[in-house]
Amino acid sequence: MRGNSVLNILRLACLALAAAFAAPALAQQQVVIVTSFPKELTEAYKKAFEVRTPAIRVEILNKPTPAGVSYIREAPATNKPDVFWVSAPDAFEVLAKDGLLVKYDPGIKGIPNKIGNYPINDPQGFYLGQALAGYGIMWNTRYLRANKLPEPREWADLAKPVYFSHVATSSPSRSGTTHLTMETILQGEGWAKGWEQILRIGGNAAAITERSFGVPDGVSNGQYGIGLVIDFLGLAPKNSGFPVEFVYPSVTAIVPANIALIKHNAEVGARLALALAQVRRGTST
Repeated sequence: MRGNSVLNILRLACLALAAAFAAPALAQQQVVIVTSFPKELTEAYKKAFEVRTPAIRVEILNKPTPAGVSYIREAPATNKPDVFWVSAPDAFEVLAKDGLLVKYDPGIKGIPNKIGNYPINDPQGFYLGQALAGYGIMWNTRYLRANKLPEPREWADLAKPVYFSHVATSSPSRSGTTHLTMETILQGEGWAKGWEQILRIGGNAAAITERSFGVPDGVSNGQYGIGLVIDFLGLAPKNSGFPVEFVYPSVTAIVPANIALIKHNAEVGARLALALAQVRRGTST
């Protein structure tokens, strides 16, 4: 698959979703987004949307994925946020099962239905793929040279004694991306071998951070040597000039980061449906 072509198509989907953001805000002049992504990423989207739609203010609530799910579940129907935006698809399945998401069709043509055997968008229409993301290993090149460590290439490498106290990961109970990384190892290596690797990697960990972006931040500044990260958190510091590298292990997963509209109470839902219809008419002219 030509990755650039797919990402370009997904960017078109993002433009359509921007219209969806505006739908509930037409009534309240504010969009509240719950996301696990770091401020460095969300701020760019926030500024771009507010330039395009200056009458609408965007509020970002940054929460770990499990905390974001709990927040949406527990918020009263009259005061729920508008948009949920994280990378872990299982979080959207939980909210959809609870009846807390709104079906939405952006009407964009040409997006592939699947990457491999995995659907890019929810077949039921409750959440949409916003970008493709994979899981891998990043390391600080200066740190490895200073500590005379080899460059890791596979998950199994991180279980080796040579990496004791040099690895960082986030907690899979607090990070959706780390949860999916552990699922990738288990499904790729098998239950027994996978758990053995995970436990040995944990034994080599210098730190288990609360947030997924704590790992790339620590690797970038040389606090840790190696980290388990989602690709864009590993590649962004490299592209910004930090002395880091990133690799996809031979056993990995590529899944969409997702985005969805959150269901409000009946009155707000009716306004949402009306606003969506207005946005559709506006974008089709």
